[in-house]
Amino acid sequence: MSQLLRAVLLAALMAGASLLGWAMQPREYLADRTPHQRLASWVPERFGDWQIDPQVVPVPPSPDLQRVLDATYDETLARTYRHAGGARVMLSLAYARNQHKGMNTHRPEICYPAQGFRLVGGTQDGELAWGGGRIPVQRLVAEMGTRHEPITYWLRVGGTITPFGYAQRRVTIGHGLRGEVPDGVLVRLSSIEPDEVAAFRLHERFVRDLLAHLGAAERARLLGDPT
Repeated sequence: MSQLLRAVLLAALMAGASLLGWAMQPREYLADRTPHQRLASWVPERFGDWQIDPQVVPVPPSPDLQRVLDATYDETLARTYRHAGGARVMLSLAYARNQHKGMNTHRPEICYPAQGFRLVGGTQDGELAWGGGRIPVQRLVAEMGTRHEPITYWLRVGGTITPFGYAQRRVTIGHGLRGEVPDGVLVRLSSIEPDEVAAFRLHERFVRDLLAHLGAAERARLLGDPT
């Protein structure tokens, strides 16, 4: 085979690989399959025995972290809810239409230390039980001075709840192979409570009451599609 022919074949193979890569790039945004609704429009201010407590405002992120959040997420929501019995739960949602932008930014293991908290122990896997089944979650505890804050969170990517890391990348790649760009939402619950067991039990109660109040479409925005 002449050098000229080899060069032509190599050029053709490179061009074909380039076109194949272009053709396989994800183009369909899953978020575009349903009408967009801002978080504040469908996350209820009152449900069951819970209602927003306007006197307790979640600690805002530092200006530097806020700029990163604004560049990473399309929308965030932070509220404190008070139960009729007096217990409080802080709810934080961070939504990205394209989860490729970097859902790790608001991950509690990164977000809390960036605000001066110290993490106590490691992250533990857990589950939250509700009427429709069980939600796989992660739990950890953050401290700052006398503030002891147990945290429960989960990440939804496309239609799947997944831990951060390899499992998250695997879900993302699966969508990509189907030509899809998955959205993502990070759901975080926390409370200021020295008793971690009681705090995590409270988080489960809060989630159970919230999901019971939401319709199927709203629940899917938090949990994805179990099918």
